[in-house]
Amino acid sequence: MRSGLKAVGYVIIALLLLFILAPMLVILPVSFGSSGMFQFPPSGFSIDRYSALFADDRIMSSIWLSLTIALVSTLIAVLVGVLAAVGIVRGGMPFKGMLESFFLGPLIVPLVTTGIGFLIIFVPMGIVGSPVSIALAHSVVICPYVVRIATATLRQLDPALEEAAIVHGAKEGYAFRTVVLPQLVPAMISGGMLALLVSIDEYTVTSFLIQANTITLPIRIYQLVSLDINPVVTALAGLTVILSFIVIFVLEKKFVIHKYLEM
Repeated sequence: MRSGLKAVGYVIIALLLLFILAPMLVILPVSFGSSGMFQFPPSGFSIDRYSALFADDRIMSSIWLSLTIALVSTLIAVLVGVLAAVGIVRGGMPFKGMLESFFLGPLIVPLVTTGIGFLIIFVPMGIVGSPVSIALAHSVVICPYVVRIATATLRQLDPALEEAAIVHGAKEGYAFRTVVLPQLVPAMISGGMLALLVSIDEYTVTSFLIQANTITLPIRIYQLVSLDINPVVTALAGLTVILSFIVIFVLEKKFVIHKYLEM
């Protein structure tokens, strides 16, 4: 009886995984199809869509814009996230639990609300539609990923190492830079890469802040699907899936990233 229930559980898990991965499993073969339209299963194999992708100036400009914004916002998020994590875990301030929840707030607040809020803030400043406004908005949206990983890492560190450095004459700042900060590097890289991927994929908040000359990659993908139904979008989606899997695989293999996400 127990073995039968276990088998049923495995089947359910397999079906759930198949359901979750189905869009990615479909888009990859479609992106290499030879048909002029979306077709699954594809009628033939071709890399014409990938060639057209790299030859399209609009798409390439959106890719470079998204990468630039993602890099800038990730740098801001890593800096703010690590400092916030140090204050939450090591700081002697009251209400640290509330402060941690505050920094994780962008994961809870609907992105539509966040986008409207940034629109209201940036309109009087005159920067709506600029890459600066989008990068600042993205840094807020992705910062919780860095805070979560950095706080989990700091809580796992052995405080005796830092105390030993201080006991042997090191000042607190020097001990932090030479003992604690190097141990935070894997968390900073892992959180930064996750934040980078989320920034590149961010659509909702960005849609409130763009202009005609600042079309990011997700917005461009939506336009390609909804306006002219360009099959090249399948190559763009396939490339995004491949790169995302590579990044996640490297992070998990190198830094065992899942341990930083455990509650």
